[in-house]
Amino acid sequence: MKQHNNRIAVVVILALIFTVACEKKLNVFDQNNPTTESYFKTAAELQNGVNAIYSTLRSANLVGREWFFTHDMRGGETWAGGPQLEAPRAELLKQNSPAPSNAVMTSVWIGSYQMINRANLILSKAPGVTDDVALRDILVGESKFLRAWAYFELVSQWGDVPVYTAPVASATDYKGKSPAADVYTLIISDLTEATQKLPAVASQSGRATKGAAYSLLGKVQMQKGDYAAAKTALLQVFGKYSLVPNYSDNFDGDVYSGTSKVTDGHEFNAESIFEVAFVDKGDNNFNWGYNGEGATNPVSTVRNQEYGIVWGNVIPSDRLLNEFEANDPRYKFTILEVGDVIMTRGGTQPGRTLTAGDLNVDPSIRNGVSMKRVFRKYSIYDWDDNGFHPGGVNQRVIRYADVLLMLAECEAEVGTPGQAATYINMVRARPSVNMPPVVLTTKNQAIAAVMHERAVELSAEEVNSIDMLRWRKKGYYPSIRVDPKPTQVDLFPIPAAELSANPNIH
Repeated sequence: MKQHNNRIAVVVILALIFTVACEKKLNVFDQNNPTTESYFKTAAELQNGVNAIYSTLRSANLVGREWFFTHDMRGGETWAGGPQLEAPRAELLKQNSPAPSNAVMTSVWIGSYQMINRANLILSKAPGVTDDVALRDILVGESKFLRAWAYFELVSQWGDVPVYTAPVASATDYKGKSPAADVYTLIISDLTEATQKLPAVASQSGRATKGAAYSLLGKVQMQKGDYAAAKTALLQVFGKYSLVPNYSDNFDGDVYSGTSKVTDGHEFNAESIFEVAFVDKGDNNFNWGYNGEGATNPVSTVRNQEYGIVWGNVIPSDRLLNEFEANDPRYKFTILEVGDVIMTRGGTQPGRTLTAGDLNVDPSIRNGVSMKRVFRKYSIYDWDDNGFHPGGVNQRVIRYADVLLMLAECEAEVGTPGQAATYINMVRARPSVNMPPVVLTTKNQAIAAVMHERAVELSAEEVNSIDMLRWRKKGYYPSIRVDPKPTQVDLFPIPAAELSANPNIH
């Protein structure tokens, strides 16, 4: 396992990226490196630039690796698989606050600002593109959505941060921190405009849609504390997506064995609102350069490796294991443990039974039973159990179950616990889950039910750390539940690399 050491604060010059589209994904590469002055004259060129923003989103700085670590290590659903968890990640997990030099935290900062800078370039060039106004406006919507996503990552985890709305051309363009309230104002403005410009159905899978913009807007408004506005946004999504019958279809994808594809998975399904695309090329490779670009570069993720049985860096926390009700099928959909069977090839093969010796992790405890366990979500062990195989399973960033449970929380907050129960029960009634309905009559009952349901439905999906920040601010720790990390500092420190490079941050 490689450790990436980042030294840059904000990417100054945007490299122009061109697109090679494949049926499933957005594959991007730098073809001939034109200048920003000579390029972006047509909508097609503008689209190539937008693809560069997606490329950064998919890179190891963000969703390809460090983004999921940043969220999961700060949440209450994971723990170290053993001493093999690398120091920067262990620091996020175990320390009240990371040092400003923390490499994982710095990677997310860098990746977020690179997305913002690339989006700003597109937005600055878009007014001059007139050959295809309809496409141009959609691309503006995508850029606004992606910029808002990046700023939400920053403001929710750092608070006051520098705000850039124009491309950075030189080191003299550095800015000081803006108040978090101003960052939220920009995010809400971006997402509101994105809802008007984005289509209901994307022209290519993996691109932002109107539903993605409304969903993120609802999430942002909740984090800001405006539940009425959040409910209004989320109701624009309600009924336009559906829960897939099989819960595990939300966490599988293409798997290759050498040059042979062994499964396609169920990516971009009816429940998916926004997901980041990855591809398993069958070469067991990962882009350790962290830039996410290049037609010949790997476009895989190491999520399945980091949380898998061989690397074993991250395991489910005891708290999460004990959150599941005794008969909740989502436990087995979420967790792999000794005695479970892998390599069944979708149930077509006998497979093999996991032993304690197969799992390179420390044991965890559920209901008093100590046993080795890892996450099943995003794993490829039903199809491949090689020791090293970076995956091509798409990261589901927003799915419909999340929207329903956000609506449930909004209803609890605005004083209608019965309606909160209705949304929760929609999630519990999924055919492969089929859990008994809940009955809620008070706000505290509804909030407690939301907390439980988000844990078992959305565990290890990088939402828990944001949830904890929101609930901690509302005082629900410890009035409704015990704080999973009571001494944890809510906000990250500004990365040391930024402090040393940016004279306007003190």
